[in-house]
Amino acid sequence: MGLPAMARSRRIHARSPSKASSSQLGLLVLRELRSRILNWHYPPGHHLSEPELCAEFSASRVPVREALGVLMEQGLVEKVPNQGCFVRQPDVESAQHLYNMRLALELFVVERLAQTGLPVELAERERNYWEPLLQIRADEPVDAMAFVSADEKFHLSLARVLDNPFIIEALEDINERLRFVRMAVLSTPHRVQTTAGEHLMILEAIGRKNAEAARRTLRRNISHALNNVEIAIGRALMSAHRLQKRESSATAPKPD
Repeated sequence: MGLPAMARSRRIHARSPSKASSSQLGLLVLRELRSRILNWHYPPGHHLSEPELCAEFSASRVPVREALGVLMEQGLVEKVPNQGCFVRQPDVESAQHLYNMRLALELFVVERLAQTGLPVELAERERNYWEPLLQIRADEPVDAMAFVSADEKFHLSLARVLDNPFIIEALEDINERLRFVRMAVLSTPHRVQTTAGEHLMILEAIGRKNAEAARRTLRRNISHALNNVEIAIGRALMSAHRLQKRESSATAPKPD
């Protein structure tokens, strides 16, 4: 959950005990809708009908509207006068801002780790995962979701060593928001191989306590995605629209 959502949830829980069940339902609706939007189960432009959501979640309009309000604060939903709420079209500038924020946080992480070091078991586990990927074949299929998940885990594992919950929460929120874009960028064997090499170089630099080398390699690792945001969003939009068409065809009534 992002910071705006946290603030809203605190306001919800600050109300009287009689509102607790409604508050909990509102958070459930919020988390589910956010997940559907960020994973593009709801493509850009999808209409979020309040009556349909109330029926689906067996909820009154209050928790549904609270959830939609938080999603609007987070920039994931927009309200059109006299029409209702719609999933926002992703934009290149917002994605670039998120990547820049991620870069700033992770540069801090690797710089600190170059001073304090990494747990031996963590470094060994990550090396065991990434070293075999240096040999990936050019024609080998890539499971984009699994690879992005491993990439997220690598960076979050480093951040967790610092034991700073605010950095971890911010990175988890950024990961959620950028996941679909990253899947479009990190889906080729060449990029898998390059990413594996960069991760191993980061581990090596931290092990040598070379903060400058760790920062330089991390910057190169994230900059590839940052420089390809526009292409990635275009691919993601095409993929989402193809999926929507397939689902529409599957649910359309068959002719007699």
